[in-house]
Amino acid sequence: MPRFLSRRRLSGLLNDTGALARILELRARTSAPWLSILTYHRFFAPPGDEPFDEGVVDTSVEEFDRHVATVKKHFNVVGVDELCAFVAGGSLPANAVAITFDDGYLDNCLQALPILLKHDCKAIFFVATSFINERRLYWWDRVAYLIKQSKREHVSINYPRPFSITLADRAVAVFELLRFIKSCSLIDLEHFLGELSVATGVSWSPEAERSFSDQLLMTWDHVRALKQAGMDVQSHTRSHRILQTLSPTELEVELEGSRRDLQQQLGVAPVALAYPVGKPVEPDSPIRGALQRAGYRIGLSNGTGATPTWGRRDPFDIRRQTVARDLATPFLLSILAVPPLAPKYPWHRVRTV
Repeated sequence: MPRFLSRRRLSGLLNDTGALARILELRARTSAPWLSILTYHRFFAPPGDEPFDEGVVDTSVEEFDRHVATVKKHFNVVGVDELCAFVAGGSLPANAVAITFDDGYLDNCLQALPILLKHDCKAIFFVATSFINERRLYWWDRVAYLIKQSKREHVSINYPRPFSITLADRAVAVFELLRFIKSCSLIDLEHFLGELSVATGVSWSPEAERSFSDQLLMTWDHVRALKQAGMDVQSHTRSHRILQTLSPTELEVELEGSRRDLQQQLGVAPVALAYPVGKPVEPDSPIRGALQRAGYRIGLSNGTGATPTWGRRDPFDIRRQTVARDLATPFLLSILAVPPLAPKYPWHRVRTV
């Protein structure tokens, strides 16, 4: 956190001294050495306690409007076609930036789309298809709901291995449980969530889940509306399983199944995949071969910064920057104009077991 705050302070200093304006002027006249891609998930809900995962709430309508206007003023917004051409050896427009949304939240269509159309701006929407098909709540939102609704002081589960956590700080408990899930290979998520429901003492039913999903998630009609409006719609797998935790068979289902879902609903198969939770795929990982066999041309991580536009271009290492809450315009411009200022996730500290 202190390092993140220091980046904000530095961006303010750049802005106050006029250095940021000069950097932007220079970038307008030259080819930028980086490709920056912003990642959003979900908008702030109406006033009141947030019953689901606050970790994916990263902007407001007013803030996103300001972000899009700022990006359009200073940069050239690109879509999937330009990204695929780039990794194939082509060039990008000067000062290229992409805007992306992950998961498939309903407010992406109801709130983000009107703002994008207002500014004549394109964005890429990565959707996890099984949740749309089955009207199931995202597993991270379900975890958050169970923890926040529990009346207990601590919970203990035995699957996939013994794990106990205090509920003194609900936000911390949600974070730790999600990190636990992300670290477990070959986890049966439905089994885990069932145990968590019992451990928290919070009942769960298909009817409640359907109601929650209709409240939070897009339908296929919403997804088609995005495409018809000129947005790119691409894959975020079927059930948002972390690729590094899957068996070869599960990996094939996630990758190929999502392409089939999108092909059936939109009439065209996706060529881009955003990695669930944004975790990069290592150069020697068999996941890369699975991506190619499934028909994907590019893969995008998250929280990994900007992608260099010089040297070798790795189609499965397109990097993105997560948008933080309350991202002031000077800081937004700073992390786009000078990408080393952008905070990154310490993926090397997250070990999958």
